[in-house]
Amino acid sequence: MPEFVFRAIGRDGVEVRGREQAGSLEELTSSLRKRQLSLLAAKGGKTPEVGLAVVLPFVSELAPLVNSGIPLERALQFIAEDSSDAKVADLAERLRKILKRGESLSAALNQVGRFDSLLLSLVKVGEASGELGNVLAILETYYQEARQTGRDLLGALTYPAILATVSLLSVIGLALFVVPVFKDIFSDDAAAAALPLGTRLVFAFSEFTVAYGLQAAAALLACAGALALLVRGHDAANRAWHGFQLRAPLLGELRAKFAAFKLAKALSIMLTGGLPLMQSVELARPLLSNRLQREGLDDCLNGLRKGEPVPRALERIPALPSQFHRFVKLGNETGNLGPNLGRVADMLLADFRNRLRTLIAILDPLLILSMGGVVGFMVISILLAVLSLADVR
Repeated sequence: MPEFVFRAIGRDGVEVRGREQAGSLEELTSSLRKRQLSLLAAKGGKTPEVGLAVVLPFVSELAPLVNSGIPLERALQFIAEDSSDAKVADLAERLRKILKRGESLSAALNQVGRFDSLLLSLVKVGEASGELGNVLAILETYYQEARQTGRDLLGALTYPAILATVSLLSVIGLALFVVPVFKDIFSDDAAAAALPLGTRLVFAFSEFTVAYGLQAAAALLACAGALALLVRGHDAANRAWHGFQLRAPLLGELRAKFAAFKLAKALSIMLTGGLPLMQSVELARPLLSNRLQREGLDDCLNGLRKGEPVPRALERIPALPSQFHRFVKLGNETGNLGPNLGRVADMLLADFRNRLRTLIAILDPLLILSMGGVVGFMVISILLAVLSLADVR
């Protein structure tokens, strides 16, 4: 449901400003009129997105209550009153108010915010089949896996990022503050002529950093910004960038495995929940962040509409690993496509985590050796310069 920023005036002449969700401007006006407020101006905003940080605890609290036989409205009341998370409690209370008007949970979710298509579709399936509790339990498992994978990825990349940042700052600090102090010692021509090549290179880098460091940083940022705008606004550059993401050594394979996991898991949940294959594939489209894979999925949908076999249609999506296609063929032959996609999703997730750990295990020592080597080269070059000065004297 859209959120409006409004200005209104009460009967006492006092102006009121605020935000409120309403289906339309007329609905907002009517809601304010019931509170004896007259609308002066309103600006419609985007429907607020409800993220995983709210969806996961909400589903985790709702699923066991519904599975234990508690009516949905009463379960939402429990969550609104007892949840330790204020955002979850507020979401439950808003949903409960809409349910009291006779609407379904799926309709209420559409009104209070923007949720991912997987949640909305499966809630509809659960309501239609009377298996809402089971569907919510499946969604809880899916969201927990998604959150854990995100945490694993963040945790794995944090240390290399910190290491690279500290090393880079160390090099810049040496070039700006330490090297110039030693450089002043070698101001005379005789001492400068006796300097080793490495020391001269370090001094030249220091001079450049002191004189043009800010300009170089600004130029790099400008180039990065221009490249980002080019990738975003130019179709050919955008396609080339997304193609590079799939072909990049090591990282391309990791991205492909993670995309395959998300696709297989979502399709498994939807097919097991009772959604038709075509609808499941359509709903899974937003899960693919790579443009070429989304276009491949669109081609897959066109092939399915023409009666193409499922394995051949899914082969139109580029860079999906061989395990994915193998289990799709097996599931299609046995009539158990949903369960087989669930099994390959678990395999792909385990493989993704193992490869990520291996990559980080290789990356950490490489960063330490490379950045340590740069810092060590600068320090040794300065020491050699001091020794050469003693020889000259």
